Amino acid sequence: MRALVLFSLMLAACGRHGPPHLHGDPQAMAYRSREKVSDAAAVRIAAEAVGDARRRPAWSEPNHVHAADGPFGDSHDKYLYGEARLYLVEYETDPGKFRDVEPQEDAVMAYADALFTVGQLQRWSKEGSIDWDIRLGREKGRVDAGGPDSDTRALLEKLAKKAGSPKDVESLRAALDAKYRDRR
Repeated sequence: MRALVLFSLMLAACGRHGPPHLHGDPQAMAYRSREKVSDAAAVRIAAEAVGDARRRPAWSEPNHVHAADGPFGDSHDKYLYGEARLYLVEYETDPGKFRDVEPQEDAVMAYADALFTVGQLQRWSKEGSIDWDIRLGREKGRVDAGGPDSDTRALLEKLAKKAGSPKDVESLRAALDAKYRDRR
């Protein structure tokens, strides 16, 4: 056991040699930068993510950007990663009291937040020449300054179909956000 602990510490001391792993959670869109990003760009993107979360509250959990290979503000390049939890399913309104979310409505909100997250990634790509890998469950794709690749568009299309292919998803999102306001 002691050897395992020492080996783990040695690995941690060596630092990362590649981008963080993208987990395959079917309820959260995970993303990461394909290359290291300058610290200045990383700090700006993290701040923009916080600002976006204040202006447009997420359905399930706010989108936070994290850094690998050093903390924000250390002047070193780093990988960026994060996730947008898309589905709420149920939530606690009061201690011990839970409310279920209608599956169709949860799907609409998941689609809206996925579109928003892909839009954020594309914006950050345009501003900083950053390419992103994304993953939702087993589905993988990429987003760059030109937008989502064909795999990401297919992933978004599956989410749209699950949501009933709404045309004005942001209007629906506003109505559902009001309906489930007690989740905050």
